[in-house]
Amino acid sequence: MSNSRRDFLRQSALATLAVSLPFSNQLMAMGATAKPFGLQLWSVKEALTKDPKGVLKQLSSFGYKKLESFEGAQGMFWGMKNTEFKKLMNDLGMNLVSSHCDNTKDFERKAAEAGEIGMKYLICAYKGPQKSIDNFIIS
Repeated sequence: MSNSRRDFLRQSALATLAVSLPFSNQLMAMGATAKPFGLQLWSVKEALTKDPKGVLKQLSSFGYKKLESFEGAQGMFWGMKNTEFKKLMNDLGMNLVSSHCDNTKDFERKAAEAGEIGMKYLICAYKGPQKSIDNFIIS
């Protein structure tokens, strides 16, 4: 008996289908209760520096509900006051969960502004070689 790659793939697909059928209702229920997904703004940094409000509106239209910001040249709130940024997020149905920031410069102000709008975390992602990585929980 000779087995071909095509036969192997067909048999594997059928076996996978057969095993998953008893769980199909559970899989569909898990999909219905899935938590909203988010995006790290670093992944759209070039577009964000040109038009922060426009990019955020686009991201909202794509279904993103949670965001993680970072401290760019315009700050964590992209040239807006923290409360203005929060209002924009609310209007778009989004939530700013966290932000990367430089914790060695004006950290108390950054933490106060983040806490004021309900941001949960400030993250110091990199401190250089041989140094620790710290996350700061605001609430």
